[in-house]
Amino acid sequence: MFRHDFDFHSHTYLCGHAGGIPTDYIKEAIKHNFTVLGISEHAPMPMLPNNNSRLKAEDYPKYLKLMHEGDLFAKQHQIKLYKGLEIEYVGTSDVYSTYLNDLDYLILGQHYIYLEGQLKSTFGLSTLEDIIIYKDTLIEAMKTGYFNLVAHPDLCFFNIENPTNQMYEVLRPVIKLAKQLDIPLELNANGFRRQFYENTSYIKYPRTQFFQMVAEENAKVIISSDAHSPELLNDRFIKVAYEFANNLKLNLISTLDMSYYHK
Repeated sequence: MFRHDFDFHSHTYLCGHAGGIPTDYIKEAIKHNFTVLGISEHAPMPMLPNNNSRLKAEDYPKYLKLMHEGDLFAKQHQIKLYKGLEIEYVGTSDVYSTYLNDLDYLILGQHYIYLEGQLKSTFGLSTLEDIIIYKDTLIEAMKTGYFNLVAHPDLCFFNIENPTNQMYEVLRPVIKLAKQLDIPLELNANGFRRQFYENTSYIKYPRTQFFQMVAEENAKVIISSDAHSPELLNDRFIKVAYEFANNLKLNLISTLDMSYYHK
């Protein structure tokens, strides 16, 4: 296992369901000898529900201000801080390029699909048709060039205890495209964390069969904390994620290409 001194997926109190500010995360990063930290708050998206799940549009300037303050503090401790957002793809919109004027990167975190013109939460998908729509959405998003990391790509199985082989295979084109476009897929430690603290009967993500496919295609994988409070930035579930990855012989990387959109 190479040295874990980085993270690119974490959230602040501003999303409504997390805690901490960027400086708090940097203090935690210092404890673990991090050299790189990316914070990726849930993006304001006026076309999607909020329900304490994302930044309010009026709080976006506050987020940028807190990130600027965090950057000044990070530089004092030789940590490179990257500004990001985790965001859904909803089709043609100028929000992505607008955000990238202010930020270093965007994470694709697809929490909704459109089914017959209506929003459906990715946490509630249940049918093969749902998975196909999810796959098509990810592929369209990845081709835009806006996103340089796909967060929890197997989140579509959250509500499906035993996905069929056909359901898993639906996502193989996503994996192939990720490799072709050199976009890493995230191995999300928060899935292991949730299974433990919520005491569910099975790990809803990451799914072993999905990441076996990732290994077969040799797509790049990056481990993220998806921390919703600073103390989770490098907790014991990061180690669980590495054990999972090493058992499957995944092609792990430790950096993101912050110039991806500009290529």
